[in-house]
Amino acid sequence: MVKRHHFLLGKWWWRFKTETESLWVKVIRSIHGLSGGLLLEGESHHRPTIGSWRNIVLTGDSIEDLHVPFKSSFVKTIGDGGTTSFWHEQWSGGGKLSSMFPRLFMLERYKDAIFKDRVQKLGSSLTFSWNWSREPSGHTKGELDHIIDLLQNLSFDSNGADNWSWSLGSNSSSLFKVDVLSSAIDAKLLGNVSSIHPTFHNNFVPKKIEIFMWRALKKRLQVRVELDKRGIDLDNSLPHIESVDHSIIFFKYALEIWERLFRWWGLGSFSSYSLIEIINEDSNISASTHGSKIWQATKWVCAYIIWKNRNNKTFKRKCFIGPVTLSEIQVMSFEWISKRSKLKNLDWLVWLTNPSHYLSIV
Repeated sequence: MVKRHHFLLGKWWWRFKTETESLWVKVIRSIHGLSGGLLLEGESHHRPTIGSWRNIVLTGDSIEDLHVPFKSSFVKTIGDGGTTSFWHEQWSGGGKLSSMFPRLFMLERYKDAIFKDRVQKLGSSLTFSWNWSREPSGHTKGELDHIIDLLQNLSFDSNGADNWSWSLGSNSSSLFKVDVLSSAIDAKLLGNVSSIHPTFHNNFVPKKIEIFMWRALKKRLQVRVELDKRGIDLDNSLPHIESVDHSIIFFKYALEIWERLFRWWGLGSFSSYSLIEIINEDSNISASTHGSKIWQATKWVCAYIIWKNRNNKTFKRKCFIGPVTLSEIQVMSFEWISKRSKLKNLDWLVWLTNPSHYLSIV
């Protein structure tokens, strides 16, 4: 799972690429190569194996595993070509030349060549300096002709410096933004949840609660029914009827907790038959926008704590005590909502004795 600090580590990719005159960048390059070992094809021998820089490099893998095109989002604009890998960096407007022209790349003697090692601009003309293990012919000669055509149409200033831009998101300045990367990752983690519930996002609870609810509603929690569908054989000692709804609602202790929650809020008896019904249950309650979010956040916390305590009971043989679990829900929901909502008129005593008071809060 991608953690919040991955967004910040991702920023070091941008800093490494743009702060080329910094001493720390020069040190990294002297150790790990021109790209710093940021997982360019052909540079696996430069990949760091220990240290803080390794964690930064591996952040790219973690983000890419979510199908966020993080590595390819850094796009090079050619100046004098002095800091750009000819084969491994994305500067052509398409992909990397090593991937676009694999036959020709195999003939390259020095696969870490920089752009100006291969191309020089004299006035309006280009000169090429190739270093082949043998002269290209056949298909490879066709690839070489394609590269030359591409270079002839490339606009670059040989008197300027190479620059980076960032293509992810709709960032008009083309600069790296942590919040844009965060949004792209969240979109992959949470998926398209608008079809499940129009107000699925709730910033009154931590992101892990939102992700848990998304997984639960998508039937992606590790319960017997869902694992069986994926062909995963389980220990027969585990519960034999175990769906998501059963684990969070109809499990003996879970049902007791939901009934206690509804009585605590003064909303009558609990009568939902699925998790989606619980999520949509507030449609019958008269509440303000903030009030709806508070009630929704409380239900999400309840589901999360039931799931956590159910796992503790099943796998760690810990007791599942209804009154204790409700107290945990009361404490955690109040702490998260009071800190994250920034509502100034939340009172702990009122929360314990009459939480429905907050249904009308504005």
